[in-house]
Amino acid sequence: MIDHLSFFNFSLKKVLDRAPDSFEKAKIKIVTTILVFTIIKAVIVFYIAIAHEQQGQLFRSVVAALLFLSLLKILLYRPSTIRAVSHAILLLTLLIICLNLFVISRELNIVTVQLIFMTILGSFYLIGGRMAFVYVASAILPSLVYMFLRQIEAHPAPAAIDGLPPLGMAVMVTLNFLTFIISQYLYYEAFHHNLKEKESLNKQLQVNVIEAKALAESRSIFLSTMSHELRTPLNGVIGMTNLLKESANEHQKDYLNILEFSATNLLSMVNDVLDYNKSVLDKIELESLPVNLSSLLQKISAGLEIKAVEKKLSWKLDIDEVLRSRLVIADPMRLTQIIYNLAGNAVKFTDNGRVSISVKVLSQNEHCIDIKFVISDTGIGISPDRQEAVFELFTQASTDTTRKYGGTGLGLAIVKRLLKLLDSDIQLESKPGKGSVFSFIIKFPVYAGELVPYNEHEPEKTSMKGLKLLIAEDNGVNALILEKILTKWDIETVVAINGQDALTKMTNEHFDGVLMDIHMPVMDGYATSRAIRALSDPAKANIPIIALTASVSHNIFTKIKNAGMQDYLTKPFQTESLHEKIQQLYKTAAV
Repeated sequence: MIDHLSFFNFSLKKVLDRAPDSFEKAKIKIVTTILVFTIIKAVIVFYIAIAHEQQGQLFRSVVAALLFLSLLKILLYRPSTIRAVSHAILLLTLLIICLNLFVISRELNIVTVQLIFMTILGSFYLIGGRMAFVYVASAILPSLVYMFLRQIEAHPAPAAIDGLPPLGMAVMVTLNFLTFIISQYLYYEAFHHNLKEKESLNKQLQVNVIEAKALAESRSIFLSTMSHELRTPLNGVIGMTNLLKESANEHQKDYLNILEFSATNLLSMVNDVLDYNKSVLDKIELESLPVNLSSLLQKISAGLEIKAVEKKLSWKLDIDEVLRSRLVIADPMRLTQIIYNLAGNAVKFTDNGRVSISVKVLSQNEHCIDIKFVISDTGIGISPDRQEAVFELFTQASTDTTRKYGGTGLGLAIVKRLLKLLDSDIQLESKPGKGSVFSFIIKFPVYAGELVPYNEHEPEKTSMKGLKLLIAEDNGVNALILEKILTKWDIETVVAINGQDALTKMTNEHFDGVLMDIHMPVMDGYATSRAIRALSDPAKANIPIIALTASVSHNIFTKIKNAGMQDYLTKPFQTESLHEKIQQLYKTAAV
């Protein structure tokens, strides 16, 4: 509400228009009603006093009229003073009650009782809180004192002075009743109006919630679609680059390495955006797989070390020897994402010096193992006032950092959220110009199964001659890349350009497995897989199917399993991952 209106304002409507809610409007109306009726009563008493030559009543009516006119003017001029005006009305009413009981009427008449009830209601309607109880007690106490004194013979009731004649009393009682009724109605009206407003707001809130859910769902669908549309061509770029590098000379390999590095960076940014979307929607699900941390960290380090060497940085990977003989239950993809983001940032923001990854066992028993990860660098560092902010979404240490080094500002925010899912938290120690140290501790369950010894060298991709695979892929480039890769391993391939074509070829030919793209025209990968599982020939109905998908939606694995596919590869895929999946098929077919 504004502080004041024009001094010459006499419009109640202007005051009400500036009230913030229905209850405030009700208060203004109630106060105005009390003031107006009191002024009318004072005017009536004034004429009655003149007619009956009652000087005392004449004086009191003039004083009352002036006081309540002043309060009305203050309300119309400064609506913000309504609480102070309310206090003034209640105090004046208490004064009138006391005067009626002990000075003027000297009896507990109906007018005094009305004033007591009006004070009680006005206290709660206009003031509320503890002060309301103070006013209520102040209104009731004088009447109790009066009745107590009447019971004492030493204090008989004295004769009234300047009492109103019967007609005047009737008018006063009537006006008091009207004040009481109107105040009650106004407060009820405000309460009823407030309920309607709340119902309307609740309905609007329900609509907004539905719209927000629809928006979130559409955003998720949009990002999933964009994921497919972006990752599919990236699969072609990265796959074709790897194929070309095998036959390229050293000079050409330099160009291809740059091309692969750029495509991988683009893929990393796409993954960050998609993971941000999933983390906001709480859709990130962790896998629980046996992992050799030593092997995993060596693989992560291999790619990052190349970047470090290119910048002439010293690179160090220090892995606790205990981890070579222990397997833990973890999500390798998410763990890779955490390390890659932190170590990748360390390389990016370090121009000279070193970058190191240290992985140490803090404690262990037969059931779990506590491991501390430390990623340190001698890079640009982060000022103390920005160390909390860098873990927020779309935030980097400074605007200069964004201009000079680029990036989405999502990496550290996603790292923090992933570590939270792993019941861990990230610690940061950094000084500008001196470098940064990121560390976190994760408690891993220990895998009790058979231990597969870790081989630091890439496994030899042996021939898998005799294996025949169906490639269901509508993208010509991706199909070509798969054919080229599989041919190197002496695998016979047949390409189907859509789901219906794949089902037809499955019916007419024999295959040892299917590489099934998910998004295809005519019939998608899900429908095609369900149709294959429904074939009458048991050998064909139970053929191994590996999904190839560029989608990274939160429930993709569940949908793939429900459609009857055993496993999946996410595009762009690593050749090693594809080889591992195909080799399992080869072993099964050989048996």
